[in-house]
Amino acid sequence: MTRIKPTVAVVIPLYNKGPHIDRAIQTVLRQTAAVNEIIVVDDGSSDDGLDRVCAVNDPRISIFRRTEPGPGGYAARNVGIEAAKSEWVAFLDADDTWRENAIEEVHKLANQADAGVGTLFTAYDRDYGDAVCPVTAFAKIMPDGGRRFNFDDFVDAWLVAGHSPMWTSAVVARRSTLIEVGMFPEGKCRRGGDKDTWLRLLWKKDALGSPTVTASYHRDAVNMVTKSTSMNHYPFLCQTLKSFLPTGDADRDFRIRQLINFEVFESAKEAYRNEARVDPVLYRGFDWRLNLKSSAQMMAMRWLPQGVIASLRGLKIRMEHS
Repeated sequence: MTRIKPTVAVVIPLYNKGPHIDRAIQTVLRQTAAVNEIIVVDDGSSDDGLDRVCAVNDPRISIFRRTEPGPGGYAARNVGIEAAKSEWVAFLDADDTWRENAIEEVHKLANQADAGVGTLFTAYDRDYGDAVCPVTAFAKIMPDGGRRFNFDDFVDAWLVAGHSPMWTSAVVARRSTLIEVGMFPEGKCRRGGDKDTWLRLLWKKDALGSPTVTASYHRDAVNMVTKSTSMNHYPFLCQTLKSFLPTGDADRDFRIRQLINFEVFESAKEAYRNEARVDPVLYRGFDWRLNLKSSAQMMAMRWLPQGVIASLRGLKIRMEHS
């Protein structure tokens, strides 16, 4: 029996990524298994990125234009999701790239996906320009190869990895499931909306994960949201996690509270590192009872100047190597 190939659209939000968009699109065109649609949504760019896309001659490319930039590219992605005709929607940021096997791996996963699976994801690496580093967490969360994740599995993997197991340019979701969960949170947050979307997708349906690397996260790109947007606020995804509570399952409730605490702590660390202060809302949103080590670090950030903490870290390192 001949298996029908899954249909896949890729959505690429574009905002002032002229130096990178050619590279991103070329990696889509070089796939060993072709995508069915290439949907580029310009988010009010002021550079030549859109002209570069228009110069690419491929009938699969559709271009949509927004006049006002939307934080995080969430609104642009939603335009692409709504425009897509394919069953599955893949995402590729304009400054990132796919390996040639990306859609081939998506087809393998999609062919294994029953109606209870709404999301597919793979491993990726980080490209710093002068070095490419693997993301080692995938060996921890998928030591025996690809696997199925329900919501609880996904949260456990998040806590083990120390970050979301999913990263945007290595995620593919059913268009119907994306629409069912409300798509990306446009107009609701400036950062972290991707992770919030993954949680809502996993709350609705399971995911299939693969440890095969299919994409590269380029950390040397221009105009990166992660470099320009503060984390000194209560994470939006924590509001979503709180909305799931109570679940009626004590273990699941505890797992969710752990993830809320983890994300609050990570936001506080980044805010302290970049801004030398932590907004009180993060202290109020932290459950001091769940993790003694994190609680001690939160107390230190609250009461000790950066210089004192840096000195203590230096002393610890010297003692460890003495």
